[in-house]
Order: sequence, then C-alpha cells, then structure tokens
Amino acid sequence: MKCILLGLLLIGSVIAKPDISLYEDGVAAAKEFQPEARIIGGEVASQSLATSYLVSLSASSIAYAHVCAGAIIAKEWVLTAAHCLKELENTAGNVIGLPVYAGLKDRSSVENAQVRNIDFAFSHKLFNVSDESSPDIALLHFTPGFNFSVDVSSVLLPYRNESYTNQTVVTYGWGLTKPTETTYVKELQVARSEVLPKDQCLEQLPEDAPLGVDQICAKTSACLGDGGSPLVYETKGGSELVGITSWGYLPCAVNNRPTVYTEISQYIKWIADVQWAYYILN
Repeated sequence: MKCILLGLLLIGSVIAKPDISLYEDGVAAAKEFQPEARIIGGEVASQSLATSYLVSLSASSIAYAHVCAGAIIAKEWVLTAAHCLKELENTAGNVIGLPVYAGLKDRSSVENAQVRNIDFAFSHKLFNVSDESSPDIALLHFTPGFNFSVDVSSVLLPYRNESYTNQTVVTYGWGLTKPTETTYVKELQVARSEVLPKDQCLEQLPEDAPLGVDQICAKTSACLGDGGSPLVYETKGGSELVGITSWGYLPCAVNNRPTVYTEISQYIKWIADVQWAYYILN
C-alpha cells in the first residue's frame, strides 16, 4: 500500500503521456475492493454551493489541462499545495505563465471562467516531495488580479493556530471518483466530513504513516487530481479555509482511510511573510 501526494497528472494526451506507475500499482491492488463512487464518497456539487474561491491549475497555456486545485485568498493570490507546483514543473518545465481558472464548476465549459497567468510562485522552503510530512503549501501570484463577482471571490483565512477539530467541514474537487478511472471528472464534486482529532487520525492510518505535525485528517476520500483542493468550514460569514488537500493512500478510499490536509492555521504567518516579501521586492 502506498501513500501519495494527490496531484499526479492523469489527464491524458493534452501535453504528453503522464507517468501513471503509482496509479497502475493502485489499480492492481484495488481489484479486490468495491470503493464508493465520487470524490470518492461525495456527490456532484450543486450550482447553489459557494465555491467562488476555488480554482483549477492547468498544466498548459495552450489547452486547458487540469492538474490540481487551489483557493483564492486575495484578488492576486492563490493558495495551493507545494506538490502541485512540482507536478506542474515536471509537466510544463516552468510554472510561470501557466494559467489558473476561476469561476468553474463544470470543467467541460471554461469559456466563462476568469483566467490569470502565474507570474510568481513560492513553495515552502522545507517542502520535500519525497517526504509527505513536510510542509505541503505554496502561494501563487497574478497580475492583474481576479475581478471579484458572484462567481469569483476569496475564501476566509483562519486565525493563527485556530483549531477545527470535530467541526464539520466540506471539500471540493475534480479528481478521480473511482480508483479504476484514468480521467478527471468534469462536474465539481463535494464531500462533507469532520476534522478528526490527531489521535483518531493516527489510529485510522497505518502505523508508519508520515503524518506531519502541521497536518490534519478528515474522513473524506480524495483521490488523484484533488491535490490542492480546499477543505473549508462554512459559516454564515463565509467559508473559512481549514486545509489544503495533501496526500492519501492508494488505492483511493480503500479501508475508509482518511485524507491528509495541510493545516492552514499553522501557516498564517508564513503566508503573510511571503506576501510581504513579494511586495518589498516588486
């Protein structure tokens, strides 16, 4: 059984044939199981749900090719997973200039999306793609910023060190809905769960699980293509960004194992520091 970062490219032939060795290993192991469908275990997100902060990261500026998701935190800034930047680099060679799509629910129709091109990208310096417990977080910047509207706006950041343990949270994504599939879904998927206490999370993961100190778990079954997707706590005042989808085990949804997220409340100072440094230098 393998644990993997959840941004691996499985979108087919838009750019090049992806390396799906991890996925193929997972499919072979999954044949004995009958996992649930959707995010996995979710449902199609209705148009009424507030997902205006959600973005799709494309691996090509020529043709739309979803790789990962992210969350708008300001008009010029998107928060995503560091492993997503690594995937974009591996595919396109350089993330600068790649497009980010906002205002989407159905990926089969991108004509009305707001599209911005990355002009600055920064991953946490301690992130290591070979160590799932390392800080899996990155910031993207655009000029000009998004035009905020009903369909495009920012998510709320939590207070520093704020805890959402035992709170009901929501996650959205366009990743695989079955571990045997090889293409991402077009319609946005949604799943609800609770943030698990750390001890319960560890109990439900294998003994050698590389759970980082600034990572949290929820009983959602994210899969390949869901990397960087936001985990949010919905309030009357708006959606608060609890986590960013980081990693899980292959095959997806087997044994009902939780998905692991980067805990955003632990990185509020880091976000502010990166933004401050950007504006000082630019």
